[in-house]
Amino acid sequence: MMKRALRLILSLKIMLLVSCNGFGSIDRNVKTKDINVSPKAITGNWGIDYHSYKYLSSIKKDSITIIFNPDSTFELNSSYDLFNNVIENEVSKGNWKIINQNRSVQIELSFNDKMFKNLEVYKKGENYQLWYFFSDPDTGERLLFLKK
Repeated sequence: MMKRALRLILSLKIMLLVSCNGFGSIDRNVKTKDINVSPKAITGNWGIDYHSYKYLSSIKKDSITIIFNPDSTFELNSSYDLFNNVIENEVSKGNWKIINQNRSVQIELSFNDKMFKNLEVYKKGENYQLWYFFSDPDTGERLLFLKK
């Protein structure tokens, strides 16, 4: 009886450590909090990584990109439905801004004031990464934008 209770407690501890990123980021070199980012660091051309296409519709383009302009406008070469797991051959435009909130940084995308989406800003070494999670981050279902 005592061994059974001990195994149950040990199993629960392991499950708690593994869930909710108990072991931290998959890549421990990715910084997720207390990041300082300037508009100049965000300005430019960003594309999603190869792994991100796994979570999108079966219709694929060569490359999904978002261009952040210095005047705080952006252009996405897909519709905002990209953030609903769908690739469409439709350009989306809007405004972007940096938001600092609770030790984290986000880029708020305003699609012509109709829809808002936030990208999490992370940093690996000297490079920034922009993440969008479709659901709970533990599921791994995400888009990862890297600067080109």
